[in-house]
Amino acid sequence: MLVFVLDIVYPEYLGVHNLSTLLSFRYGNGIAPHSPSLSSGWELYLGTTYDSIMLLPALLGSLKFDFTVMLASLLISSVAGIAIGFTAAKIGGGYRKAIIYITKIFSSAPYILVMLLVLYVARPMEIGIIIAISTGWSPFYILRSIKFFDDNTGNRQQYSYKKILAGFAPYFITDLGAITGVVTIITYFGFYFHNPFIVDIGNIMYLNGNISTFIQSGVWWVIIFPLAFITVFIGFAALLSYELNGGTDDATI
Repeated sequence: MLVFVLDIVYPEYLGVHNLSTLLSFRYGNGIAPHSPSLSSGWELYLGTTYDSIMLLPALLGSLKFDFTVMLASLLISSVAGIAIGFTAAKIGGGYRKAIIYITKIFSSAPYILVMLLVLYVARPMEIGIIIAISTGWSPFYILRSIKFFDDNTGNRQQYSYKKILAGFAPYFITDLGAITGVVTIITYFGFYFHNPFIVDIGNIMYLNGNISTFIQSGVWWVIIFPLAFITVFIGFAALLSYELNGGTDDATI
């Protein structure tokens, strides 16, 4: 029971920092993941043996990292984007045009490439990932803020913070899912730990293509289950946002 608690509260002692760690399958080197088995008892199903990480506690522990980065990135990008957007809408004139022009250049580019470029400069640390995602995502909030200001307030009217929160709520929910996907891409492909997944293909191929060995090894649990979890979360967030926004999302300019 104590081991199970440690798996969730402090998974780092097992070497589990995020989901990308779970993708690292090295035969005979480090801790290899095994597929869950109810027949072995709930302690083994939920806990950790000396040579394996059970998926559930490792997944729960690793999500702390991913969701922390996701929420921090969403908060920074939305606050910065809304502040810049409303300022541009208030001031107007050449400043507004310049902000829109620059923002559309960034938002029209493949934003994942912008994030990776910023991440390369900011260095692959947790704060670097947050800065990279916030930089790549804030242009969407700048354009949304300008449009929201034009549609609902006007240059001479006072705007309600409750109205702003209600107006942006669908986008917050959508971006929770979308940014989760971006964080997953960055962590899965090793941009944080310098451990690209493709490096581990050779280790997985050590199984010699034996399907039963592959299933028993637990590699498929470690890859498919987290991906399915992330996919369902992103889909749920998008559907909820769609319903809250009346079935449309016309602010993604």
